[in-house]
Amino acid sequence: MTRLPLPVVAIALLLGLLSLLSLLSGPAAFAQEPPKDPVPAPKQKLAEWPKLADADKDKLLAQVGQFRKADLKLHDVARQQLVAIGEAGMPLLFQQVSDQPNNVNPQLFAVFDQILKPHHAALMARESKKNKVELRRYLLARMCRFVDPELLPVLKSMQQDKDGETAFYGALGALACKQRDALPAVIAYCKTHWQETGPTVAEVLPAARSNEVGSWVFEAIAKASVPEQMTGLRLARYLAVKDHTIILRTYLQAPDHTVKREAVNAMRVLHGEQPIENLDVFKSIEMAKEWLKKA
Repeated sequence: MTRLPLPVVAIALLLGLLSLLSLLSGPAAFAQEPPKDPVPAPKQKLAEWPKLADADKDKLLAQVGQFRKADLKLHDVARQQLVAIGEAGMPLLFQQVSDQPNNVNPQLFAVFDQILKPHHAALMARESKKNKVELRRYLLARMCRFVDPELLPVLKSMQQDKDGETAFYGALGALACKQRDALPAVIAYCKTHWQETGPTVAEVLPAARSNEVGSWVFEAIAKASVPEQMTGLRLARYLAVKDHTIILRTYLQAPDHTVKREAVNAMRVLHGEQPIENLDVFKSIEMAKEWLKKA
């Protein structure tokens, strides 16, 4: 009979205990204080874009043309004018996005950032089917931030996109909606793109923070390679709960200093502190010892 290494057995037992405690304590265990101020009701999702007035079509295209000029002040004015035209101009603005090297995509995306909101999600999902890589990538990056279960069909379908970054955003959005099958793809992409993806992960994944989803991460990395354990611990910063501290103690004692470092950062974020991405070996060892005393 194959015998598993003791740390793997210990983590498996701890995960089982956490799962049992979660069932016994029920949803109330993770209930949060109700907000003091009433939260405004979300706007009803749009099924169609408002019609763009004929007079605004030429104005819109003229303002987009300003983005091709060197004067950045003209860019600011153009952005303000396009935002003022608003959501009615979006179909025509989408057409201006290009996959060609000579483009004004960054300026257009800055306009989109100000106009597009969660109630535009269905229309954005429809547009994401267009054959423009830059547009699909932008739209998936925005939609994954909405953490909207109604977007799951498009998020899951986009995990097969030929553009790796777009596929990642599809997986990230699905994981934020607590879809376990999206976890391997998120780990795989973050393993080699953490510098670029870290800020987005930190923004999106806390919506799924729970005993259940945090445990998925620890189960996935229990017998994994060092790079995968590092990545999983990075995700655990935003998915684990304080009940997972007992598992993180195991990684604080890891022989590999990079795993130890990521366990330290997971503990820091879990306790309201900022991660230290460039933590050196000696500092990692010192801080791991400190967290072992606190945890």
